[in-house]
Amino acid sequence: MDNKIRRKMSRHPNILFRRRTFWIRKIIRYALRKFDSSKPSQPQPFQPNWKPFQMHAHQLQLDGFVFIENFLNDSDAELIRKNWPKSRYFSPISPNEDHKTSDKGLVCELGKPLFNTSRSPHLWGLFQMFMNKSFTDEVSALCGDGINRYPYHMLAQNSYWGSGLAPHRDSIDNQFTKKINFIYFVDANGSGWEAGGTAMLRSNSFNDPIFVPENLRNTCLFYFSESELFHGFPIMGMGKFRKNVIAHFCAK
Repeated sequence: MDNKIRRKMSRHPNILFRRRTFWIRKIIRYALRKFDSSKPSQPQPFQPNWKPFQMHAHQLQLDGFVFIENFLNDSDAELIRKNWPKSRYFSPISPNEDHKTSDKGLVCELGKPLFNTSRSPHLWGLFQMFMNKSFTDEVSALCGDGINRYPYHMLAQNSYWGSGLAPHRDSIDNQFTKKINFIYFVDANGSGWEAGGTAMLRSNSFNDPIFVPENLRNTCLFYFSESELFHGFPIMGMGKFRKNVIAHFCAK
């Protein structure tokens, strides 16, 4: 990871301010969650439908990644956008964070939600879709190696002016193998790098991108976690935002 890029990201004025006010933000968000007077809604179970993607298996094998437009049905994608969780349900960036400068929250580990699903039923419905056997079977078919996979880690992110992701490769561990990562771009008020489009890169800099996604609304990116490619996005532009979901799949 390029230390110059990390330093630049950590010293951006908005990120520096957010890092220095971490504890204030954390306490305020905790209080808002604890004393939220509104009653959780009880809508019908949200069961979104996705556009089949296993036909992109050949491209994934060739390139190590694949980008898919119109991932969910339009009506389902719109419901997720309209019911996106409030910022109080996300953890602010920590004082020591210097290369992944986005707020994260609503984590699901090994199928267990670590958040109140009644407060975010639409996001929980999306996570349940990722865990559905029909979906995991299609992820396995996309990978084209005959290995069954499941989502062991899922979370949501809010990104804003100054957010960035320094180019890097994902870490390799022995517990979770044959990993493929998935980024679902829910919404953004811009395109490409200015609004947080996670790119596939040849190196640990932004000088030689292979692919930069332009459409960041109801699109997704699959990429092999253990490949030689790097991924990341430079500092987002003023006034820009991005909302996305990440799911990590590994061999069962």
